[in-house]
Amino acid sequence: LKKEPDLIEHMSERIISLLKDRAHGVLITGLQLMIDVLDLLPDWKSELVKLVPSLVRLLRNFISMGFSPEYDVAGIADPFMQVKILHLLRLLGKGNEEASDLMNDVLAQVATNTETTKNAGNAILYECVQTVMEVESDASLRVLAVNILGRFLLNRDNNIRYVALNSLSKVVSEDLSAVQRHRNTIVECLKDPDISIRQRALELVFQLVNDQNVVALTTELLNYLVVAPADSKASLVSKIILILEKYSSGKKWRVDTIITMLSVAGGLTDESVT
Repeated sequence: LKKEPDLIEHMSERIISLLKDRAHGVLITGLQLMIDVLDLLPDWKSELVKLVPSLVRLLRNFISMGFSPEYDVAGIADPFMQVKILHLLRLLGKGNEEASDLMNDVLAQVATNTETTKNAGNAILYECVQTVMEVESDASLRVLAVNILGRFLLNRDNNIRYVALNSLSKVVSEDLSAVQRHRNTIVECLKDPDISIRQRALELVFQLVNDQNVVALTTELLNYLVVAPADSKASLVSKIILILEKYSSGKKWRVDTIITMLSVAGGLTDESVT
């Protein structure tokens, strides 16, 4: 198909029928083939979108029964298959309200019933969050997805926390109020020993600043400025200045904040700021 995309005309019926195959290897690679076809031939989406009800049924069966115990990982029913189905649903539901409506219930089921103490469960939840955020999902489902990312921030695994911060940064512009509920947890990530976590959290904190929380978050940014690496203090100061210009909470507070900021990082501050 990569070399001769027109061959899809001779394969389409057979590819669609793979979804009914009971052999695990055929089913999981068939799902991957459909994902690849959508990438190679986006126009074929109108054919595959008809499979959404079947994919929803398939995912619901995996949640309740699994395929076979031999494919379970740490007690989680066939996570590799669940991730493939969620990925395909995401591609089919994007920009399609009717298809998205059909998958809302099963996405909520995955989001609420998947175990979070196992890595395999977290992999499914992450894929579910990505799907919820990309399809035309209900507002309540989007809030549920953001709350899952909020729980990820409390995980001890650095990779999971990084993924959560990265995902929250992508959705904050559309779901600001839902992300704001996790503001304290995000701010706590500024104290993380891992610099990549701190950097991601810092970028997200800047995105969260508004008229209501500017004083509290600027205080946290000044605290971070004290411990920030010397080579990043100049850019941090410049961003704090932008916040002061956009969300000034009174002249006295603004002057006090600038004085505190310059006393912490004055020698490293860009000349344009001073």
